[in-house]
Amino acid sequence: MRSFEFKPSRAFLVGLDYGGDIVSQLKDFLENNKIRCGFINGIGAIKNAEIGYYDQKSKEYIKRRFDERAEILSLTGNVSLHDGEIFPHLHVILGYNNRIYGGHLFGGEVFACEVFVIELEGNPPRREKDPQTGLNLW
Repeated sequence: MRSFEFKPSRAFLVGLDYGGDIVSQLKDFLENNKIRCGFINGIGAIKNAEIGYYDQKSKEYIKRRFDERAEILSLTGNVSLHDGEIFPHLHVILGYNNRIYGGHLFGGEVFACEVFVIELEGNPPRREKDPQTGLNLW
């Protein structure tokens, strides 16, 4: 088990731009505000989302693209460093006309999205390849 201690620093409410990629916009926001460690939570709507899950046996992400509009029922994630760069790690639950899908969020086009970002003060954890799982973990 690994643990890190932080103190809350700044907090932001962020309205993402219509039509832009959700992950790219969040990464740009984090970089512009020099947020290297934090917590992300959001709601909204998206279209053309790409989500996936990590296949533990093959140690690869299995991705699926949804070329339709969806409600973001939950967007959650964290911010750390990977290869020296700010890295938003995001998971999402999407609602599609009586169907729900969730997993790791790779991208998607924002329809409307409101995000809450809490910056954490302290030495940010660094993601490194874990030989046991194949994932980039703290």
